Amino acid sequence: MHELTEEALVAASIDDVWRDLTRSGPLAEWFWPPRMQMTALVDLRELGRWEVRSEPADLAVEATVVAVDAPRALRLEWRWAGEDAVTDVGIALEPAADATTRVIVRHAGFATADERERHIEGWADCLQRLVDRHGGAPGERLQ
Repeated sequence: MHELTEEALVAASIDDVWRDLTRSGPLAEWFWPPRMQMTALVDLRELGRWEVRSEPADLAVEATVVAVDAPRALRLEWRWAGEDAVTDVGIALEPAADATTRVIVRHAGFATADERERHIEGWADCLQRLVDRHGGAPGERLQ
C-alpha cells in the first residue's frame, strides 16, 4: 500500500483551523475551488459523517469519522462516492511560531503509486486554499 504526507503552515490559531476542518459551513467555503459549488456535512463524533460534495463536478467524498481529538487531530475513513476503495486520512494540527498552525495530512491505503500521486496534488491544492483563506503569510506549503 502507498501513502502520502502533506503539510502546510497556516497563519491562524489551532482553534480557527479546527473550525475550518470540522464545521460544515467553513469547510464548504475553502476545501475545493469555488467553481465546484461545494456543500459539506460534518457530524463530528465517532462514526459520524464528514462529507464534501460538488454537484456540478459530480464528485463527493463520503468519509466516516474514526477518531476525534479536538482541536488537535481528526481521523477519517475516506471513500470517494461510487467507489469501493477506502483509505485512511489523519489530519493533525500543531502549534507553530507566531501563532500559526502546522497542518499535517497523512493519507494511507492507496492501491497504486498513480493513485497516491493524484492525491498528493489534490491535498497540496486543498492545503494551499486553507493557507490563502487566512491571508497567506507566513503560510508556505511545506511539502
